[in-house]
Amino acid sequence: MRNVDIQTPSRLHLGLLGWGPEAARQFGGVGLMIENPGLRLIASNSEKLSATGPLATRALNFAARAIERDPTLSPAQFQIIQAPPEHVGLGTGTQLGLAVVRALTRLSGQGEVSLERLAHLSGRGLRSGIGLHGFEQGGLIVDGGRRTDAGIPPLVIRQQFPPEWRVVLVIPSLSAGLHGSDEIRAFAKLPPIPPSVTDRLCRRVLLGLIPAIAERDLHGFGEAIEAIQAEVGASFSPAQGGIYAHKSLEAIVDQMRRAGLTGVGQSSWGPALYGFFDESMIPQSEQARRIEHLLTDFQYEVAFTRAVPTRKHSTT
Repeated sequence: MRNVDIQTPSRLHLGLLGWGPEAARQFGGVGLMIENPGLRLIASNSEKLSATGPLATRALNFAARAIERDPTLSPAQFQIIQAPPEHVGLGTGTQLGLAVVRALTRLSGQGEVSLERLAHLSGRGLRSGIGLHGFEQGGLIVDGGRRTDAGIPPLVIRQQFPPEWRVVLVIPSLSAGLHGSDEIRAFAKLPPIPPSVTDRLCRRVLLGLIPAIAERDLHGFGEAIEAIQAEVGASFSPAQGGIYAHKSLEAIVDQMRRAGLTGVGQSSWGPALYGFFDESMIPQSEQARRIEHLLTDFQYEVAFTRAVPTRKHSTT
């Protein structure tokens, strides 16, 4: 029996760039692939589909869809070793879907199929291309949005992230962010993002965010992230009731900033929050102490992680 072992990172979505019927390109965005929490699954040839572990049912749904779209794929047995939480803004569904399809194509002898084919078979990447490109490449990613419904959003920038910059992930104990049919309905009701806002967002990314990373300017990076977050949050407030997914997130964001984190924001529809600090300037133990001291009034999970420096997804 042949086994395929696949590991993937998680995705932080830092901001959408455009949306609206008159926009030349739909969506587009900037995001960061982080090492933890990550997903790992082991798949092996089997006479019928089966799965165990976290997200087992969802893995089976992805596998069944892929086999329906390509009957030459063979069934497999999946063991989900670990998986990030769903619907909190970490792009777990995309990473799981791509990992399942990657395993099926490898077990069926199709080798390294294209990212476009993985996206088609899994049904992922209908809006954001960050999780798609991040599955294969890692790093900070800017996708160019969709011009048509065909294909996947193009990768326009991939930036290596300074290894001394650490990522703090805070996941409050709140209801899940918008996803599935609720997300589709939210986009259908959202007013278009004005071209002037898209222009500002693109300028923040191209002339603020990316140069700050290249120059290892954490302060400039943080300013650009928070400016992007303010614009995007205001544009999506009709769907989520404010700049953040929950009113209480404003207080948590404020405390994260007081703890010395910069570039604090909400990933996708939340409720996951992120922030950054320079480990060469502040030890992780001290940063953890500050966060614990300031977030005493909230229920949350916290993780310290790094950006994925190179291609993280692995198959054996």
